[in-house]
Formats: sequence, C-alpha cells, structure tokens
Amino acid sequence: MRHIVLIPWVAVAAAGCNYESGGGTAPATDSAVMNDAEATAGATTGDGTSTTLGATGSATEATTEVAVSYCHGFQAAAEAPFLSLYIVGGEVLTDGAAWPIECSEGRWMFGLYPSLGGWDPHADQVRFTVEVDVEGYALDSAGHFFSDEFDYPIGCDDPWAGLIGVAPVYLPEGVGDPGQLDGKPAKVLVTVLAGDMELRAEASVTLSAPPDVLLQGCTSP
Repeated sequence: MRHIVLIPWVAVAAAGCNYESGGGTAPATDSAVMNDAEATAGATTGDGTSTTLGATGSATEATTEVAVSYCHGFQAAAEAPFLSLYIVGGEVLTDGAAWPIECSEGRWMFGLYPSLGGWDPHADQVRFTVEVDVEGYALDSAGHFFSDEFDYPIGCDDPWAGLIGVAPVYLPEGVGDPGQLDGKPAKVLVTVLAGDMELRAEASVTLSAPPDVLLQGCTSP
C-alpha cells in the first residue's frame, strides 16, 4: 500500500528545480515527462485530458524567458498552454482509465497528478478547481461527489508540510465504506486559471477500490 507523504515529492521538486528560468520542470511522476512538442500536441489534439481554452479568454504566447523557476509538474517554457492529469504510477487519466484509491496520511483518496504549463504565472501557485461526479453520490451542496477549489503549489520552495505534486480527491463524509465505490463510473473535471485563460482537463473513468487494497487499511505513517 502506498502512503503518500512529503518526502517523495521533495525529491521530485529537487529534480524539477535543477531547470533554470525558462526551462521545463519535472512533471508529477517520472513517466509523465512531456517535452515541448508533446505539450503542444496535447493542447491541440483534444484527447482525453488535453487542454481546452475557455471561451472567456485568449491564449497568451508562451515565453522562453521566465523570471522564476517552477516545480511539481509545471513547465513554463512549453510551446502552448496545456494541462494533463496522471494517476499514481504515471498513467494518463483519460477516458476508460481505472482510477485507483490510495492511502494518504491516514485518509483514503483518489489522487490527481497534474502536468501543466505554457505560460508564466509569476507566482508560486495556480488556482485549481476539481469536480468529480459519481452517479448516486450527490454529496455536496452543488450536487457533486466531490468538489474543491484551491491553490496548487508550483514553486520550488516547500516550507510547509503536506502533500506536494498531487491534487487529492478525498472521500466525502457520506462514504463510510470505500468498497462501495469499486467499479463505479466517475466523471472528472479539472480547470486551471492561466492568466486570462481557463485550461480544462476531463475524463470519464472507473473508480478502483478493490478489497485486497482496502484490507491493508489506511493509517498515518
């Protein structure tokens, strides 16, 4: 059973921070590395997790002169703005994928590992909105299984403890037994504000919470 704590992502952050201003940084997982050409393809081909620009914004040209360094999957020098999502292990979260449950610091979650970039936010955070819908589980005030809006860290300095490089989707209070979610279809939508744009990544997936994983339990490290 994988317990997600700070230490593994500090290693990823250290790897990403070796890039100087204007260079790409390591994505959330080792196998999620995306070069500039791939980032451009992801922004234009429209596959399961490719970027969609919101109707309210226009694309700003990516720059190769970036004032600061970024980590945790943010690639400022990508040729076009993009947002891709991965699951633990490095597989792209796309239509038809199995989205595995994980134990994080004593709590069950479904983890989203982003890779994004193509603009310079001039900040160490970007704004994420995550919505997950599961039929029969309209558990929050907006009718979603899970929804949250938060600042996702992309800076290379991590003075605080906690999860880094992952956007956690924790089980809502209305789910007492994680096993009831195994095999359930779910729709995932993540949006990111990128200057005057809105980047979107979405996928129709299947939740995976098998008994052999759940029997291992979930406790704090």
